[in-house]
Amino acid sequence: MRLRQCWLPCSLALGILAGCGGSTGATSDGPAAGAVSGVGAAGTHAGQNSMGGARAAGGGSSEAGAAGDGPAGAPSGECTAMDLEGLTVFSGGSWDPLGYPPYALEACSLVYVAPDANGGALHFRNLTSGDDVELEPAASKPRRPALAGSVIAWEVGDYAASEVRVHYAGKTKTLSGDFDHAGEPRATNDAVVFTAFLGPHPTDDTDVYLYHVDSAELTAMAIGPGQQRFADVSANEVAVTDFSEDERGYFDEVQSIADVVIVDRASLVATTRKRAGKQAFPLFGAGGALAYLDWGAVHPEPKFSQFGLRLGYLNQPIEADIDVTPEPIHTDPAYVRPSLHGSHLDYVDTQAGVIGLYRYSLETAQAPVLSPVAGPQQLFGPVATDAMTLVATPLQGQTLALTAIAR
Repeated sequence: MRLRQCWLPCSLALGILAGCGGSTGATSDGPAAGAVSGVGAAGTHAGQNSMGGARAAGGGSSEAGAAGDGPAGAPSGECTAMDLEGLTVFSGGSWDPLGYPPYALEACSLVYVAPDANGGALHFRNLTSGDDVELEPAASKPRRPALAGSVIAWEVGDYAASEVRVHYAGKTKTLSGDFDHAGEPRATNDAVVFTAFLGPHPTDDTDVYLYHVDSAELTAMAIGPGQQRFADVSANEVAVTDFSEDERGYFDEVQSIADVVIVDRASLVATTRKRAGKQAFPLFGAGGALAYLDWGAVHPEPKFSQFGLRLGYLNQPIEADIDVTPEPIHTDPAYVRPSLHGSHLDYVDTQAGVIGLYRYSLETAQAPVLSPVAGPQQLFGPVATDAMTLVATPLQGQTLALTAIAR
């Protein structure tokens, strides 16, 4: 049965493919059965839309692989920026077309696409001990890792036929369902959100799903008409970029319009943060903070090379949101997106020929501070943590050097 475009509850059939644990990355032969009953949003209020979700009722999964395969959990102990010195990552010949870094960092856990004789293999590195294990071979084309606690997610395969894999509790699973392919994962400590593409083309309809790592259930968080993409997830909410207001209904780098929609994970009630133009790529922070990229209603838009960075809080109206910096951020020619972790909002900006890493603290709410990075002509993919910021700088060929800047 095909996922239907609707704002009302949909009946879906979803399942989980279990992949072999450890470094093989292999999947099982078919999906485990899992029924999904459409329950839709719990209700609508003033200022809310009717974007509904269908909760998976016991979406099944089969287990494969030894329980000890792969990383067992977050490392204990301390690490510093020096523990990342000398590490390189595989860039696939060019920076990601949507600005996703080929690495993810939380505390002393690093997941990264390491250069390999066959391209780039996904690795997990314990920065405390230096232990380094392969999660996915280069043949699977892993990319776009996400990390939170003991939850790791990433994409594999060609972009038009990509899959999302999740590693948790010693097992690697491939998420499957009644959609064409999947990608763009983000993780929190108990769940992963991702984009489900309903067709092979980048303009086809898309929905956003949440995978519960403990129950192995899928919940459809945003199944409305047009594209819903580029989600982030917290313990209680999912933030979605909704392109349904655009007359074409899909993401476009220069013309589309969109709003950020917040979906409550428990009730599935969706609230649209309505603003003119395009707001996209939301990020959750501490205390209900929400950062996002903003383009005005002027067309054509300047793509990722010039955008506004705004910050607000879920318990306040969008009118109370602020511009983190009064001037647009420039990242031309690469698409370099900001990173928000806890109270730390980091971004790369190029102004008057100066390339810099800027840091903004939600706690002090002072003007962003420039953190100099010596030498490089380009900076890619800032990833913020409480102790440091990880960026990449270009090397020869298809590799980038990782550089960590302590706070």
